Amino acid sequence: MFTTLKKQSLLSLVAIAIIAFSACKKSSPTAEEVTEKNYGLVVNAGTPAATYILNTTILNSGTLTTAGNGAETTTSIITQRGEYFYGTNDAGNLIKFTSSNKVNQVIKEIPFTQISWAYYSSFYAWKDEKTLVLFSMKEALQFEYATLNVETMTITASGNINIPKPIAGYYYWGNSAVFMGNKLYISYNLTNESTSLPLKEVYLASMEFPNVSAVTITKDTRFNQPAHYTLNSPGTFIDGGYAYFINAPTIWIAGETGGSFSIYRVANGATAIDANYQFELTDRTKEEATDLFYLGNGKAIVKIFDKAQISTWQDYSGKYIADYYLIDVVNKTKTKLNIPKSIPNPYSANVLLDGDVAYIGALTAEGYYIYAYNLTSGTVVRGAKLDGVNGLTKLVKFK
Repeated sequence: MFTTLKKQSLLSLVAIAIIAFSACKKSSPTAEEVTEKNYGLVVNAGTPAATYILNTTILNSGTLTTAGNGAETTTSIITQRGEYFYGTNDAGNLIKFTSSNKVNQVIKEIPFTQISWAYYSSFYAWKDEKTLVLFSMKEALQFEYATLNVETMTITASGNINIPKPIAGYYYWGNSAVFMGNKLYISYNLTNESTSLPLKEVYLASMEFPNVSAVTITKDTRFNQPAHYTLNSPGTFIDGGYAYFINAPTIWIAGETGGSFSIYRVANGATAIDANYQFELTDRTKEEATDLFYLGNGKAIVKIFDKAQISTWQDYSGKYIADYYLIDVVNKTKTKLNIPKSIPNPYSANVLLDGDVAYIGALTAEGYYIYAYNLTSGTVVRGAKLDGVNGLTKLVKFK
């Protein structure tokens, strides 16, 4: 089904570590191994590349390195909340674990066979503090879900979502999911199997949850590519009674150059995309936009790339062509942040909001640094340096 372009995209995705890995040892950490921690960084370092979870108490200054630090990893992290990471191990089981700078400790491991989990076609959404809903698209044709109680680490429900399979010659590719009110919303598209190009339309499936069988489906021809790889970076958020989504038909994912990089929204309780709202983020002939990191009060951070320097997926990992922008989805404004141009690092969760500060991990010509953007003053300060690090895939807060 997937063409050479899509297969190369997936391979490159793995190669530059958008998929985060974490090895979990079933041993209890000693007192010496447990360090005070406020933040966690999932990074790639070394030759051959390995992945580590680094912990630190501060991101504003100092140097962070994997030399003598970090828990080397091999299992795939899905998400994190509080003290815990959630992911799948080499056996395909779901795991809940904690991490110090020396060891990872598995809290619980359970079999995970309810849905066809695959990192190029899977995604997730938190229903509430203890309910994580995992989604996948079986063979890119059938939407599936599994509801995980993260406190007990039990799958409480699973099955197919009643979204009809695509017509012959097409498959599902884009995906974004969000809970709002008593509804679950899934936005997706259709892609031509022969050309790997998406149709010029995007779909919205709305349903009550956990009753996922009563599905209403509508479409909008202004958009064509809901943010993909939302397993690794956010593509939607809730604000002021609306769910906001980013449309991001990058050359990497969509393989085309004319689509709209913009924000669309759905009103709470509605079953269709708001026909009176569209926030165009770029000059679509010159720029691309990915990822949607919510900051509150209608504001978010997006990454915008110089499209003139992109001709293939390799260009996303070797050129300083990315800028970070603050966007206001209510007033439809955008403001460039004072961060040097960086390697794009699309589809990675390298932005973290902590109170009034947004931390942004960026690889620039000056090196790999964490930049601190103060939401009140609008200033950006260069903080901790990541020494010997090749990539940052997740930036998280523990407490």
